Amino acid sequence: MPENNCNKPKEKQPARKKDFGFFYDVVKLVSGNGFVQVFRTVLSPIISRLFLPEFFGVTQNFSSIANIFAVISSLQYDQTIMLPKEKEKAANQLGVSLFFLFILTPLSFIIIWLFKDNISNLLNSPQLTSFLWLVPIQVFAIGSFNVFKQWNARDRKFFRLSITQVTNEVAADGMTAGFGFANLASSNTMIISRISGQLLASLTLGSLVLKEDGKFIFNHIRWEEMISGMKEYIKFPQFNVWASFLSTLSLYLPGILLSAYFSPTTAGYFALGQSVLRMPIALIGNSIGQVFFQRGAKSFNEGKFTAIVDETFKRLIIFGVFPMLVVMIIGKELFTIAFGPEWSEAGKYSQILSLWTLTIFIAAPLSNVTNILGKNEVSVILNILKVILAVGSFVIGGITGNIYLGLWLFSITGVLTYGGYIFWATSASGIPPKKALKYVLDNLIQSAPFLMLIYLFQRFNPLPDISITKLKFSLPYIGVILFSIFIGIIYYSISILRDPSIREALNIMRKKYFKK
Repeated sequence: MPENNCNKPKEKQPARKKDFGFFYDVVKLVSGNGFVQVFRTVLSPIISRLFLPEFFGVTQNFSSIANIFAVISSLQYDQTIMLPKEKEKAANQLGVSLFFLFILTPLSFIIIWLFKDNISNLLNSPQLTSFLWLVPIQVFAIGSFNVFKQWNARDRKFFRLSITQVTNEVAADGMTAGFGFANLASSNTMIISRISGQLLASLTLGSLVLKEDGKFIFNHIRWEEMISGMKEYIKFPQFNVWASFLSTLSLYLPGILLSAYFSPTTAGYFALGQSVLRMPIALIGNSIGQVFFQRGAKSFNEGKFTAIVDETFKRLIIFGVFPMLVVMIIGKELFTIAFGPEWSEAGKYSQILSLWTLTIFIAAPLSNVTNILGKNEVSVILNILKVILAVGSFVIGGITGNIYLGLWLFSITGVLTYGGYIFWATSASGIPPKKALKYVLDNLIQSAPFLMLIYLFQRFNPLPDISITKLKFSLPYIGVILFSIFIGIIYYSISILRDPSIREALNIMRKKYFKK
C-alpha cells in the first residue's frame, strides 16, 4: 500500500478542470439513475396499491438474506480491481474475484438447504421456505455484477453502469407491476421480479466486458499473478469481508428483527420507508461514491487525495442535508399521498429514520477511504459497533412491544456511529475536523430558512381540510408536498448558482448537447 501523502500542506492541481471532470462523471451515472428513480416514482404508488405490506416484508427478508451472502461471495477482492496502476494487474484481480465467486456461491446453496426451515420460522415467514433455494442465484447475480462494475468503473465507463442499473430496476419494477395487474400479486412474484432484474443487469454488463476486454483479460490472467494479488491485498478478506458483512447485516437486520418481533407487515412498512429514503443515496450518493473511488485511488498515488475528499464531502452535504430534513418534516404526508392511507405508518417510520439516512448518504461514498488509505480494520470496528447497537435497539423495542422506541434508538445510535466515521474519514484524509464541521454547519444555516418555510406551511396550512379526486387525496397534504417541491427547486437553484464548478460543468454540457 502506498505511503499516505494526503497531509501535504500544498497541492498543485488544476482545481476547476478536475472539479468539472468529477462532476461530469457523476452526471453520467446520475442520468441513468435519475431515469430509474423517475420510473420508480411513477410505479411505486401503483405497486404499493397492488401489493400488501406483508408482501413487501417477505420480499425484504429474501433480499436481506441474498445481500448478506453476496457481500462475501468474492471475499471483497472485487474492491481491489480499482487499486492497481497496471491494467494487467487489475485483470488478475478480476480473475481472483470470479474465482472465489464460483467457489462460494454453491456454499450458500448448501447453507440455505440445511437451514431453510429454521430461517423461515425465525423470520415469521413460512411462505419464504419454498423460495429460499433461489437465494444462491441472486447471490451470484449480485456478486458478478459487482465484479464487472468495478472493472467498468476503473475505465470510467460510468454511462454503461448507468444503463445497466436502469436495466435492473426497470425490469424488476416493470415485472412486479405486471404481475400485480395480472392479479398475481404475491411475495413470490415480487421475489421472482427482483431476481430477473438483477440477472438481466449482470448478464448485460458481463457480456459487454467480455466483448470489449475479454481477450485482454484472458491473455493476462496468470495463476502466479492471482496468488500474488491475493497476498498483496490480503487485508480485504481479512477485514473488508467482515466489515461489508456486518455493514450489510446492520442495513437489513432491522427488517429481519421487525418481522421476527412484530410481523412481516411491520417489516413491510419499514422496507418501503427505507426504500424511499434511500432514493437520494441510489440517485446521487452511489454515483458520487463510484466516481470518488476511481478518482480517489488515482489521486492518492499523486499526492492529491485531500482535495478530492474535500470536494466530495462538500458535494454530499449540499445534495444530502436538505431533502432528508424535508422528509423529517413531511414524511407522513408524502407517504399517504404517494402510496395510499394504509402506508401512512411507513411515513412515520421515515420521519424517524431521516437523520440516520442522511448520515448514510454522506458516509457511504466515503467508505472507500479505508480501502485507499489501507485502514481496512477501521471498517470492521465501525460495523461491529453498528450491528451491536442495531440489535440492541430493536431487541429493546421488541421486548417492550414499542416499535417507535426501537426505531428512535436505532436512528440515534446510527447517527452517532456513521457521524463518527464521517469525521474520522475526513480527518484521516487531511481535512481538519473544524473545517469538516464548518461545512456541515454552513449548509444547515443555509437550508434553515427554507426548511422553516416548509414547517410553517405545514403547521399553519391555509388549505381547507377536504379530500379531492376519487382516491380521496387530502388537499392539505397535497399542498404541503407541492410547496416543499417549490421550495426545494429554489434551494437547489441557489446552491448550483453558488458553486462555480457545477455551474461551469452544466454550461459546458448544455453547449455540447445543444451542438449535437
